Amino acid sequence: MIQSTEISMISTQVNSGFTTDAAKGTDNSLFRDIIQHELKSQASQTTSHSAAQTIETGKPALSQLERNTFAIQTASENIRKGKTSPSFIEQLKMYKEDQLLSKPGGDSFALNKETNTIDYDLNQSQFSKRVGKDLKDAGENIINIFKDVGAGAPFNYVDSNGSIQEGEKVGFFGTIINFFKDIASGFTLGKYTPEGESAPTNALDATKHFFKKVFVDAVFKDIVVGVPRSAIHVSENALFAGINLLETIPDATIGNFKTGRTVTTEIFDDMQVFVDFVTDVVPMGEANSRTHAFALNEGLRGLPFIRNITKQAPEPNDEKWKYVRNTPFRKSIESFATIIPIRM
Repeated sequence: MIQSTEISMISTQVNSGFTTDAAKGTDNSLFRDIIQHELKSQASQTTSHSAAQTIETGKPALSQLERNTFAIQTASENIRKGKTSPSFIEQLKMYKEDQLLSKPGGDSFALNKETNTIDYDLNQSQFSKRVGKDLKDAGENIINIFKDVGAGAPFNYVDSNGSIQEGEKVGFFGTIINFFKDIASGFTLGKYTPEGESAPTNALDATKHFFKKVFVDAVFKDIVVGVPRSAIHVSENALFAGINLLETIPDATIGNFKTGRTVTTEIFDDMQVFVDFVTDVVPMGEANSRTHAFALNEGLRGLPFIRNITKQAPEPNDEKWKYVRNTPFRKSIESFATIIPIRM
């Protein structure tokens, strides 16, 4: 700070017309111009440095480790908010997050319900916590079987802002109820409409409403798609409950060692992701519905597969894409899998 003050004084003196002995001479002295230029340059640099120090005064300096951590967190936030293009590894991680969040059971991407955040470093060193979580996850999946037979089970997803939200699937009886609602709405020409829907305002709209509610919503969406999909959801819950119960065996044995816990978590989390992937891409599955969806009013972009590939990640205004982060990785594997014949 002493050096900075001295330089600032010298700079002021030079700007005021003061000249040192070394700079005395004719007005056109090249040597004087060089000295003045150098003094001004040093004063400017030192002033900037001093100002930067003044701004940072009172704030603890970040260590290199803290800076690296901050950079990683910032990159992660940018990825979640779509500000940067995620790498292949990041897309794979996002896909696993989405799949493991949607059902109880994930260990490497466990949902902390108290903070509504993902716990990437779940402490499972204690036997009771390890095996207890497996049993708890199995129990929740068994409960979801009955919920999906009924109105529908809840699930978690990451929205367009990177926040974890909760949605609810439509169960078997929920689908049947929707079927009768849509039939009633169609045959009454919109005099009755399900909650959240607008009624037709003229005769032409009422005619369109009849065909849409009866043949599109009731017959196709509720019966052709809805009933098989609710059966898929019930099957998913049963498979996940079985996987969680099976996981108690390695968690109770090799899980007593750190390496054993790491291997168990990786194998069973990947198993759950694979099961979820298969049930997504089978006919009437959620991914199958996305890849085969079309919109005639969108031209070439509305064709099946092309429409899915060009969709945002996620697409908050479209029910089929609302609950997934449709990254290029996810689009690729789901599109390819729905082309080739897959049998359960």
